[in-house]
Amino acid sequence: MINFRYHIVSLISVFLALAVGIILGAGPLKESIGDQLSGQVSALRAEKEDLRAQLQQEQAASERGETVVGALAPAVLSGTLDGADVTVVELGSGLDDEFKALSTQLSTAGAVVRGRIQVTSTWTDPSGATTLDETAPELAAEGLAIDTGRTSAQQAAQALALAVSTADPAGDGGALSDQARTTLGVLRSAGLVDVERTPTVAADAIVVLDGSPEGQSSDATPGADESQAYTSDRELEIVTAAHAAVPDTVVAGPADDPTGVVAAVRDDGDLQVVVSTVSGADTLSGQVSVALALADQAAGSVGHYGFDDGATAAVPALPPARDSSPSGTGK
Repeated sequence: MINFRYHIVSLISVFLALAVGIILGAGPLKESIGDQLSGQVSALRAEKEDLRAQLQQEQAASERGETVVGALAPAVLSGTLDGADVTVVELGSGLDDEFKALSTQLSTAGAVVRGRIQVTSTWTDPSGATTLDETAPELAAEGLAIDTGRTSAQQAAQALALAVSTADPAGDGGALSDQARTTLGVLRSAGLVDVERTPTVAADAIVVLDGSPEGQSSDATPGADESQAYTSDRELEIVTAAHAAVPDTVVAGPADDPTGVVAAVRDDGDLQVVVSTVSGADTLSGQVSVALALADQAAGSVGHYGFDDGATAAVPALPPARDSSPSGTGK
C-alpha cells in the first residue's frame, strides 16, 4: 500500500532531478547547448539566403526566356492563323489577364477573337444539377441539332458548342444563326454562362481556357472528391462537345494542375488523341504555344505541350520558314 512517506520520497526525487538539470544547464552544459543552438540558427539563416539567391536567379532566367519568346513571337506566329474566327470558352472566372494576353498572341497569328464565354459554377458544381435538368428541354426547343437522348449536362454542352459555331446558311461572312443566338441567350438566362464578348460570327476554332484551382483539397471538406469528379465530368463534356462541333479545339490551363481540365483531357483515352492541350497558359510561352497548337490542330496534328507530366513536347513544332521573295526562289 502506497503511504505518505512514499509520496514524500517521490516528490523529493522529482525536485532533485529538476535542480540537477537547472545546475547543469546553467553551468557546465550552458555553453555547449548555447553554441549548438547558435550554430543551427546560423546554418538555417545561411541556407535561407542561399535558397533566396537561387530563386532570384531562376526567376531572372525565366524572365529572360520570356523576353526572348516575346521578341520572336511575331515572326513565328505571323500568318499561322490567318482568317481564323476564334471563340474562347473559359472554365471559371478571374481569367482577364490570361484572356487579354492570349488574345494578343492569337491576333498576332492572324486570328480574330469573336467571342468570350465564361462557364459558371452553376454548370460545373453539383449544386447546379437541377438547373441543367430544367434548362435542357428549353435548349432542345430552340431548333439546333441537339441530341435529346443524352444527359441534361451533355445536351447543355452540345448546345453551347453549337451556339458559338452554327452559321446562318442564308447569311454572309459566317454570321451566327438566329437559333444559335437564342440558344446562347437561354444558357445565359439560366445562369450557366456569362457572356463577356458576344460572338456574332460562327467560330471555326475554340480555345477552352481553364483557371488556377482555388485551394481545393480532397481532405478539406467531406465529399470534396465527389465534387471534383462531378466538375471534371462536366468540363470534359464541354470539351467533347466543342471538338465535335469545331474540330480545331485546343484546351489550355495552368501548369502542374492535377485536377484541371488539361490533365483530365490528357488522361482521357478518347480525347487525348483528338484534342491538343497546353499547360502554362498564364505564361507568354504558353500563350504562344496555344496559337501554334491551333495551327497544328487545323493541319491535323495533335499534341500536348508544356513542361509538366503528361506533355509530349515543350512547344508545338514551329511552322516552316516562309519564302518572301517575289520569285519564290528565295534568292
